[in-house]
Amino acid sequence: MIKALMIITMVSGAEYTAQLPSMDVCMKEKAVVLSQNDVSSAACIPSAEQTTSMDKFKEMMNMFQNLVDDMQQRALDESPKAGVRG
Repeated sequence: MIKALMIITMVSGAEYTAQLPSMDVCMKEKAVVLSQNDVSSAACIPSAEQTTSMDKFKEMMNMFQNLVDDMQQRALDESPKAGVRG
């Protein structure tokens, strides 16, 4: 799921970030943030969820297992039926 990252720059030059659940929420909150006197600017940028190497590995292994299962099922479906004469 794509989230949003709000980057806020204060008049003092300090920068802050806030992770928000969506771009819609970020845009709504941006108006509230910009109405504050100490805020110089605010911007919303897309931010994808971070996944770990282990998450990627598990996803790849699940895809591989699904492939093996499909191949086994196809082999069973295509094999001649035992005891059936044509």
